[in-house]
Amino acid sequence: MKDFESFLESGHAQLAPDALDHLKREIFPSLSQVAIKLSLVHLVSSFLTLMACPQFGMRLFFQGHGLMHYFMKAGSVACFGFCGAFYLGSTFWIAKFVFGEFEWRVLKKNSVLSLATVALVSLGAFAMLNSHELTFEVGFVWLLGAIVSATIPLLTQVRHRPLIKI
Repeated sequence: MKDFESFLESGHAQLAPDALDHLKREIFPSLSQVAIKLSLVHLVSSFLTLMACPQFGMRLFFQGHGLMHYFMKAGSVACFGFCGAFYLGSTFWIAKFVFGEFEWRVLKKNSVLSLATVALVSLGAFAMLNSHELTFEVGFVWLLGAIVSATIPLLTQVRHRPLIKI
């Protein structure tokens, strides 16, 4: 990246200003751009995961227990850990396939901030919407599962091209 910056500063770059701005945005995405894109991915992921697995009693569209039926076989506390893992892990796996290489690098560089923000905002939203099932123990287990599963895609190799362009 430093080579690119020195090339631009040398005056040898003969690109149109619009093309140069576009190139800078592609190679150097800001944290706010990445955060907005992650928020959109999380919104879509939340919509999809809440159809398959209820979180703290909240479920979209379908009846029944969905994946919770299988997660409960490990016990009620473990079920919350698996639900958190499925919920937040889905967001970061989808982001891995949607984000470009440079966006993913920004996300990885700020992984603690982004992961904690998404996890705590999600847990807070569930607490506000349906607080009767949320205790300290359950919230802690849900957060633990969510953070562990969301960390896995962040530890993997950087993709070079997004599968889906947003």
